[in-house]
Amino acid sequence: MLRLAFCALMGVLLTTACTKKPEAPDTDVTQGVEQPAAGVAAEAGPDAVAVADTPHQIEVSKDYFTGSARVDDALFAVAPDLAADLLADARVRIEAMDEDALTYKETDPDYFNPYSLSVEWTLVAQAGGLISIEGFTGAYTGGAHGNYGTDARIHDVAAKTDIALGDLLADPEGAMAASLPVVLSEIGRQRAEKAGGGGSADTFRGEAADAISAESILSGEIGLAASNAADRFGGFTVHFAPYEIGSYAEGAYKVTVPQAVFHDFLKPDYAGLFAGEPVIAE
Repeated sequence: MLRLAFCALMGVLLTTACTKKPEAPDTDVTQGVEQPAAGVAAEAGPDAVAVADTPHQIEVSKDYFTGSARVDDALFAVAPDLAADLLADARVRIEAMDEDALTYKETDPDYFNPYSLSVEWTLVAQAGGLISIEGFTGAYTGGAHGNYGTDARIHDVAAKTDIALGDLLADPEGAMAASLPVVLSEIGRQRAEKAGGGGSADTFRGEAADAISAESILSGEIGLAASNAADRFGGFTVHFAPYEIGSYAEGAYKVTVPQAVFHDFLKPDYAGLFAGEPVIAE
């Protein structure tokens, strides 16, 4: 997967953040934040008040840098500790890019273009004690165009830990062997649709087969899809970053594999969480 490209972009931000001076930044990046929605409860414990008081949004607007981060209210309601951690990580990125932008502006003002960074996390599916979330990060640092990446996570709320799709499967190899044809065909269909007649679905499917394997799908960015059956997952969704299976202009791709395709390969403890048809989020 091209997770490396996304991680490289984000790694620059995080590396900068880790090497910052220990003093607090001059800029208060919490200025103008949105307050938590009424009725959102935090988990019990010594940090419950702090989590409950955590704003759900960050906004920074300057002449050299614009930053924003948002974690949706639904995620704060279901997993407040996770939501607060995601927002805290976004704050570190915002502070780091703010500092980098100011340094560049002061060092080389004639060639400087304002930076921007946006981070967003959304709860997309929930069943039993598991949730699936999707993230989007877009950044611009003065180049020909901005860069962006998507992220997906499966999270065990009670254990407060992320898990992989493979952890839900009794036979990961069998599940991916069954899922791969669905993924390749859907990529072919989506690329042909975007091309507007500039290529056939079969041709695009063949190109995808050269770039994607069952192993790469399982190790890629995977989340779970909502279902038309209540309190169930309808399948899994694999995310492909820009450049991974097409040009940058084509953008990112998301492919959802219905749970019926891999249901027989699930571990018994998780099989009951999957039913119905996937609800494809736009």
